[in-house]
Amino acid sequence: MKKSFKPFIALILLTFIGLTFLILSYVGIKLECEMLIKDKVLAEEKYNSKKNWRVNLVAQIQFLSTKERIVEIAKNELGMIEKTDYDTILIVSKDKIQRIAEILGQEHD
Repeated sequence: MKKSFKPFIALILLTFIGLTFLILSYVGIKLECEMLIKDKVLAEEKYNSKKNWRVNLVAQIQFLSTKERIVEIAKNELGMIEKTDYDTILIVSKDKIQRIAEILGQEHD
């Protein structure tokens, strides 16, 4: 009796299809990983760009809000002058105020 090659051919064909599927799956997964890595790198670059932009804005705010700059603009552009004399604070007791009020009240009567 002669053996048939049909089961052997089917086994080889099935093995070939399985290996082809595994190889294509590996290539597909590898391409997907590379695309995800590329997206990650682009997202990190975008994040770093936004971070640098934010640091730049903070530096500009600090520069624009310095006292020296504000005083210079106030003097040169707005014509303001610095206050040189300060308000005098007097400390007086309530008794003295009441006595003065009584004296003034008596004078006006």
